[in-house]
Amino acid sequence: MIAAINDLSFKRNFSDKNEAIKKVHQWMDICKEIESQKTTAVKEIYSLMLNTSAEIAPNYPLIDLVKEFETRDEKRYLIHLLTNLSQPENIPQDPFCLKGECSYICSWAKEGWIISLESALLFGESILDGEVKQEKVSIKNISKQEHIQLYEEFLGIRHYEANKKHRKQPYIDAAGRYVAAMDLSDLEAQELLNCAIEIEGNIYGKRNGRYYSFQRHHDNYYHGYQNNNLGLHIRNKIDAERWE
Repeated sequence: MIAAINDLSFKRNFSDKNEAIKKVHQWMDICKEIESQKTTAVKEIYSLMLNTSAEIAPNYPLIDLVKEFETRDEKRYLIHLLTNLSQPENIPQDPFCLKGECSYICSWAKEGWIISLESALLFGESILDGEVKQEKVSIKNISKQEHIQLYEEFLGIRHYEANKKHRKQPYIDAAGRYVAAMDLSDLEAQELLNCAIEIEGNIYGKRNGRYYSFQRHHDNYYHGYQNNNLGLHIRNKIDAERWE
């Protein structure tokens, strides 16, 4: 799935500088989470160049916000979002139009997500309804944490939930079945699940030289266990990834 910055949301002004700082911080936190390993269905955020010299509050250009953030990492990340995101190829000829304003990158991302700065009540909604070529189009919108929670299954966010039958050591259960071990802590398992890969419909990871399988048991919740008896072609695909 693709995700793009909603440039329309940067064309609205906040009433004052402090509100702009608050909402841009909120937008940065959303972008950081979308760019993290947690959202396995989104590999990258795209953007067309934003006009950083435009005012985001009265007499206050967008680029001046960089000075308001305390840490070097925050400053660098904001600059990254404003100037260094990849630009999409094959931008459509017909824009997405919303309340009299039009965006080509929103049209490009209409099958995925747009990430909006909450500069107006409109951009605080989880769906933005507009038109492309006079046809109604609805685009999934993310501008605050509750939207990530709403869309987390579609974003590929996976939750680890241990299954008690998988103990620290393998064993044979009462029915004579072999039960594989799960020797990772819940935190380690969650970290591995975040970066686990899908091969032929199954989810696999590797840690400390051992292979792990993860099984979905409801919604986007998974349990896991050691699985060192995988076929060679599966292991080769797992080994091709960087795990440590």
